[in-house]
Amino acid sequence: MQSPGPTTLLRLPSHGGTLQAYRSGDLSKLDWQVAKVPAIRRVVGADLDQALVYVVDSARSLLAIDLRAKRVRTVRKGVRAAALSADGSLFVADTAGRVTSIGRRRTLQMDGTVPSEPGTLVGTQLGSLLVLPSAKRPGLTLITSDQPASKLDLPAGAAVATQQGDLVAVAAGDEVVLLDPSRPASLKRLGVRGGARAVTFSPSGHRLYVAQDRDELREYDRYAGDWRGEIDLPGPAGAVRTDLYGTRVLVRSAEGDSVWIVDPAAGQLVATLEADWSVDLPLLAPPSFLVARRGKDVVTVDLSGAAPDDRGRVAGGAADLWVAVGWSPERPEPIAADSTVLTADSIALADDSTAGSARLYLQVSSSRNADWARELSEKISAAGVSATVLRPASGDDVYRVVVGPYATREQADSAGRKLGMPSFVVSIPGSAR
Repeated sequence: MQSPGPTTLLRLPSHGGTLQAYRSGDLSKLDWQVAKVPAIRRVVGADLDQALVYVVDSARSLLAIDLRAKRVRTVRKGVRAAALSADGSLFVADTAGRVTSIGRRRTLQMDGTVPSEPGTLVGTQLGSLLVLPSAKRPGLTLITSDQPASKLDLPAGAAVATQQGDLVAVAAGDEVVLLDPSRPASLKRLGVRGGARAVTFSPSGHRLYVAQDRDELREYDRYAGDWRGEIDLPGPAGAVRTDLYGTRVLVRSAEGDSVWIVDPAAGQLVATLEADWSVDLPLLAPPSFLVARRGKDVVTVDLSGAAPDDRGRVAGGAADLWVAVGWSPERPEPIAADSTVLTADSIALADDSTAGSARLYLQVSSSRNADWARELSEKISAAGVSATVLRPASGDDVYRVVVGPYATREQADSAGRKLGMPSFVVSIPGSAR
């Protein structure tokens, strides 16, 4: 999960050429580009700790775009598919389907292969690789480095995993099937009135949104499995995705090219726009910009006012791929995935030897809904783990639920592995006493 801050759009040339950076607010060009980039076919992910964006080109090479150095280097050739985990580990399948895990300090051969058309791959926080079911192929494949690959029983359907890969959801007709890949006996079925077409998790993983044949978007608590309510839509939904921080949900209409923007905290539809839907666009960039294709162009729309307001356009941009990163070339360093910017009074800190210095926490949730944040914090605290809600540092910020503090990164990482829910490490300035 990326941290709040400036969001930059990278335009990846689908036919080769110049890789260009733009401001998300008005699509103006930034003073950052890389010339002579090969044709890009797919975005794998961004590791902002290392200031790298990984892509696959038309020659099946895995490339790393170095945001600091403004250059592109080849990581591997002959790549069938690739995935990037939340901790920055790469999982690369060669043309024969053999999988290698590339960490920051180690390279491991995984015991398993991916199919010729693997669909969605997800790297997990436990160092394994998931091959999710698809609409045409049932079963979840789990590939690890220390035991043979296993296939877990899941139905065919639109599937998604949390960012940490600790829970998979499949939209399968009149139900959504949930499974923790590390616990095959954990399979759970949620009955969905009106039929489930697509699913997505909030970035923190604690909310599940279900697009369905009925004219509504359903919401569930991922941990309790409880139905949280539904939000009325103008028609049946065909696909769903969230923004970087879970503050908005994008829903594609099942028919036509309408895109519905939903505010889950308010429980209502806030805007309807016409836009083409694809793997990369539309997307929502903080604090309130929608970036979308319209015909041959790419546009950005400000959603903060009473009515959507077009703010920028890139002529001919629809032919290329686009990715949003929480980083800006106008800052000396990228915004790391394990850092956050909060005011010193955003949290009441316990008195210890690290007062006045940065402290480490596990962030487990971000939301604009204060009640949701408080409820999750209370649930975690009831389980015997110290949890706190951080108040927004600004009007564009969100409520964050954190666990801790921890004295070292190693302690925080160890606690994260035992927590049993998606999390990432954040550094928060201590308060002077």
